[in-house]
Amino acid sequence: MCKNRSFVTKRGAILALVMAFTCSIVFGQNHFSGFAGIAGNMGADDDGKFQLTTDAFFAGQFDLLGVVLLRAEATVRTSNLVSSDVFDTVPASFTLDELSITARFPCCHATRYLSVFAGEYESIGSDLFLRRHFGILPIDSIITKTWAGRSDTSIYPFSTLGASYVLKLKTPQAFGFYFYTGKRNEQQRGNVDLRFAGIFPVVTVDFSVGVGFPITAGGSEGEKSLSLNRRTEFHTGLSSIIGNPHTASLFLQFGITKVILDPEENEKALRLSDLYFLLEPRFKADFMNFHFTLFNMPHQLTEDRFFITNPLGCNLAIFAENIYASIFNLTFGAHLTISAQGATLENFNDISTQDLSFRLTPFAETPIGNGTLMTRFTMDFMKFTEIHKSMKFTLGYRARL
Repeated sequence: MCKNRSFVTKRGAILALVMAFTCSIVFGQNHFSGFAGIAGNMGADDDGKFQLTTDAFFAGQFDLLGVVLLRAEATVRTSNLVSSDVFDTVPASFTLDELSITARFPCCHATRYLSVFAGEYESIGSDLFLRRHFGILPIDSIITKTWAGRSDTSIYPFSTLGASYVLKLKTPQAFGFYFYTGKRNEQQRGNVDLRFAGIFPVVTVDFSVGVGFPITAGGSEGEKSLSLNRRTEFHTGLSSIIGNPHTASLFLQFGITKVILDPEENEKALRLSDLYFLLEPRFKADFMNFHFTLFNMPHQLTEDRFFITNPLGCNLAIFAENIYASIFNLTFGAHLTISAQGATLENFNDISTQDLSFRLTPFAETPIGNGTLMTRFTMDFMKFTEIHKSMKFTLGYRARL
């Protein structure tokens, strides 16, 4: 997930979560929904030493009288427990991924939503907007799924502080306007985006387009002032699924994270590294699923991912759903991923066999109680001499609150 979302103090984040749990008690279970989970990760570090880390998350929503929606989502990641004294203090990073409040105004044949948010909010590239407003099943690629059961990839994020206005029609279509500010490359930037999303008989689409501009502080004689820099950037993103998800479909994403509208001398308006795409044909036969994915993602979107570790590559996922074994309802399968370390569209011709990665990642999950138990294991067969360094195992459980 985006690293720049750790923008609030630890004390303020914990206070927000305490208030959230308090509200769930005050307003009752019927007005609260959410998920929580924990996972353990085992593997080797760059030096080949064994390490054990844990991840935990909480995501909750409070529906107050059908008028106001309060949402909070946070994650915690510990450092290596093996090298720490677990009976003393274990270093951990806390990230408040989303904190938002939304007011809903039904009127005539449309519903209006006015939101203010901190963190990352319904970014383009995630199916979160479609699921929240239209109630659809998840459509994101499974290679971007995290152990928590949600997609952790956005073409470009709507963050860090902002507001939005969404007009949802009676038909399954919605229009949105977003304004948000945050730091990018140590520079404060403002962004304005327009969005359209809709569900049609054979296609579901989520599209946004916007501009970003630096906000600089300056002035004369020590006086502070706020000004908008002329350096404006264009960005756009599209997520769509075409066809029937129960037989054959095509999931595609395309995005441009930055086009400089007024480039300086010897500066490119568009770089290949600023292109994002994911092309994924999907086929379903009885209980078997076959997904083939060709992807190019910015490096920060592949950091700490389980199924993909490099920005450019291809993936074949074969998995079965709803397989009953005794009392367990299993979903299991495997990913075969071919990619190259440090590879981008700009240096594609310079890729050597030493850079190649061939990963096998079996996975399985099953419902237990009010949640889901999942496990994943991965190894890179291109690292024969030190294959132990590429091995990683995750066991996690997430539950509905």
